[in-house]
Amino acid sequence: MSTHPDLPDHLVHFTGRPRGQDEEVPDFAQGSAEERLVNILHSGVLRGNTTFWTDAPVICFSEITEEARRAMLRHGVRRGPYPPWGLVLDRQQLIAAGARPALYVSRTEQAHLKAELPQRTYNRCVVYEPDAARGRSDWLFEREWRLCYGPAQTAELAITPELVAGVIVGRRGWMPPPRQAVPADVVADLKTQLQALPALVKSWREQLPDGASIQSISVSAGSTRTKFAGAADHLARWYWDGNDLIPDGHFDIHQQQMSHSPHDDQGPAIEVGYTLDLTE
Repeated sequence: MSTHPDLPDHLVHFTGRPRGQDEEVPDFAQGSAEERLVNILHSGVLRGNTTFWTDAPVICFSEITEEARRAMLRHGVRRGPYPPWGLVLDRQQLIAAGARPALYVSRTEQAHLKAELPQRTYNRCVVYEPDAARGRSDWLFEREWRLCYGPAQTAELAITPELVAGVIVGRRGWMPPPRQAVPADVVADLKTQLQALPALVKSWREQLPDGASIQSISVSAGSTRTKFAGAADHLARWYWDGNDLIPDGHFDIHQQQMSHSPHDDQGPAIEVGYTLDLTE
């Protein structure tokens, strides 16, 4: 743990930020900050994307103190308040994953560094030109950190209880809503089941009585299923009341599943069944 008030033990990944009037929203940032948080909690990973001045995916974090979080959520800096949706992440876990502070450089320095630095180091560079006469670029208040990936790497950081200290939400008692499985989910689940089939057959054969054998196996698929944001289970939750972040217990995804009515299921999902024909 840090003993310095400006070096917090946790960093924040906001899932939205105020944008300039003419700023184009990239494809990965479509939808609201709440919707992006739901996507993260359902997928169980933070995914990287290219951003300003990078040529490969990065995941961005803010090394801001608790008071600075409140300031950014109350009134923000320059463009208004930040939406109150995001993840609070353990500093040491991020360091172990490879995250490091951004390198704030001038445009001139940036041009020289691109040819001299390894790609992932260069992609930590953020232009800092506070002088409006030079085309102002001043994001120092974000105290940005970046986890940088190579172009061929899978830019994903798994959501684990060790990494995520808590979740910032905009409403008291908020829960990530369940989703109906889509065809891609059906295919992925069926593939997983089929990959497990050889080991399952081996286990069945070992349990058969002497002289018995498996003549045939049929696999059926169908039914419906609702998907829940399992990665959020037991994570701490804080909600923004307009002035402060208020502790709001933990996500209980298991209870959400128990209270879900099976009659609410709609759309495609998967249910795999096995039928064996035995001969002696």
